[in-house]
Amino acid sequence: MIKPWVRYEDIEEKRDGYYIHYSPVFTDAEFAILKIYIYEPSLLNNVKNIAELELGSWAVRYATPIMVMVDNKVPGSNLRTKDLIGHNYLLGYAKSNEIVSYWDAYPKNKIPEIDLSKASLALIYSGLSLRTYEDVVIEQRSEAKGRKLLLLIMTLWLCVIPALIAFLGWSNPIVSFLALVYSLYLAFKKARELWGHTKKTEKQIAQEKEDLEKEHHHHHCKSNPEAFLLLKSENFKKETLEKERLKIESMRN
Repeated sequence: MIKPWVRYEDIEEKRDGYYIHYSPVFTDAEFAILKIYIYEPSLLNNVKNIAELELGSWAVRYATPIMVMVDNKVPGSNLRTKDLIGHNYLLGYAKSNEIVSYWDAYPKNKIPEIDLSKASLALIYSGLSLRTYEDVVIEQRSEAKGRKLLLLIMTLWLCVIPALIAFLGWSNPIVSFLALVYSLYLAFKKARELWGHTKKTEKQIAQEKEDLEKEHHHHHCKSNPEAFLLLKSENFKKETLEKERLKIESMRN
């Protein structure tokens, strides 16, 4: 059985040359996560100071242990935090108005002893929106009811109604005649399309073109699956880079 949990809303803030994403302590976790995304090249030499400064600020703001991670988003630079400062991440917390922080690991006598129970976190994060396990269960039940209703409607439309029409057509001459006329109309309409007497709409033409392109692409993807996988990987990288570029641009403004 899944243990009930509470998730508090993440916080994102702009800075000059970088931005912050803070994820509060999740139920039964040991620390909050603070990610620093650097996008100005001039700040790469100051990563250590930025991480320590932000840790101090957030540890006072929300009195929990924090893990700080730095992500280099400078275009053209592949340097990781380890490459820049010789460490992977920063750990720390506030104690008696002082900031305790260590890179990579705490000494045994400095491991934080902070109450991170649900009641304590409710006080620490009292100003933040939250989402609970119970909320998710209620949403899932509501979505399940919606899917069942849709399934019922589709069953009536695709199964029950055609069966009823077939039965009435067999037992009622009027319904049978109407069904015959409708079938003849569909056949006549299809024949006109096949012989080119019916002008296709722009939407139909566009759909046929799209279907043809899909078949063409599918054929070549099956013919050369290795190249297809490589193309997928390249497209994913391009999409990721574009999302990062747009994110950085939004942070500059």
